[in-house]
Amino acid sequence: MSQRILVPIDGSTSARKALEHACLIQRATQARIHLLHVPEVPVAKDALGAMVGASPADYTPEKGRLTGERLLAEAWLAVGGGSDEVTYHVEEGRPAHVIVQLATDLGVDMIVMGSRGQSNLKSLVVGSVSHKVSHVAPCPVITLHVPD
Repeated sequence: MSQRILVPIDGSTSARKALEHACLIQRATQARIHLLHVPEVPVAKDALGAMVGASPADYTPEKGRLTGERLLAEAWLAVGGGSDEVTYHVEEGRPAHVIVQLATDLGVDMIVMGSRGQSNLKSLVVGSVSHKVSHVAPCPVITLHVPD
């Protein structure tokens, strides 16, 4: 039975630390790592676009996908990844939902993710992605937080 580990990557220090931990697990178990990036669609900078929350006119999902794939490749290389036991996924949507859905679809054995460490007030109001994932994921979730 081969293990599968899902590691969401958002570019944060905590996500990078989570990937380092996932690599340790991979080396011990020969697991396959699935790296996931959920692009944040930028908000337009012009007054009207910013007011209604529109994306910039030059933004395309393909641009978000390419940026996400580049981010995943850089993260993988930064931790010394050279194995072919990695798969990249770039999916649009609400991050917590996308993470849980992909974990379910892939049948992963665990999710290893970082916590961005939102302020307590914001976390209470909107909830953190890692908190949401840990409550509904179909597998164990390891969450790492690196203080600033």
